[in-house]
Amino acid sequence: MVPGQENQATGRVVDLNGHAVDPFQRTSGKVVVLVFVRTDCPIANRYAPTIQEISRKYRKSAEFYLVYPVRTETSERVKQHLKEYGYRLAALRDPNYELVRRAQTQVTPEAAVFSPGGKLLYHGRINDWYTEFARAKREPTTQELVDALNAATIGKPVANAAVPAVGCFLPDRP
Repeated sequence: MVPGQENQATGRVVDLNGHAVDPFQRTSGKVVVLVFVRTDCPIANRYAPTIQEISRKYRKSAEFYLVYPVRTETSERVKQHLKEYGYRLAALRDPNYELVRRAQTQVTPEAAVFSPGGKLLYHGRINDWYTEFARAKREPTTQELVDALNAATIGKPVANAAVPAVGCFLPDRP
């Protein structure tokens, strides 16, 4: 077995040690947030402080996971990326796009918010910092992920359930 590609053939989502993980069974009744990133996506990397800030703010009511869907990103590379960007979130590898499909993800960075029961409530951009590839605003004017979390954590419907994200495409996206 090639290091960093554990369980790839089985199609399972795995942690960085190659153990199969179902993030929807580890939630303790919390909202589940999947944030899809790539180690080589400059837009996703610029969002690292924002992702960490939002995850800290909602840690009591939401379970956050960074999801690395690119098959060629080994566990070792992901660990290096987490350290480089100061992430303190659980990281998962989704080499066969199980979570990508479930979250309807198209690019990175993209977020998906699920109810404690696993129903997709929101998927799309974190905010409107980027409205075109390689073109960022000075600061975002909308906060779609925060808005979705505010609604989801109190059991209300999310006003905008899907907002297209701008970022790096996923290779081999089914």
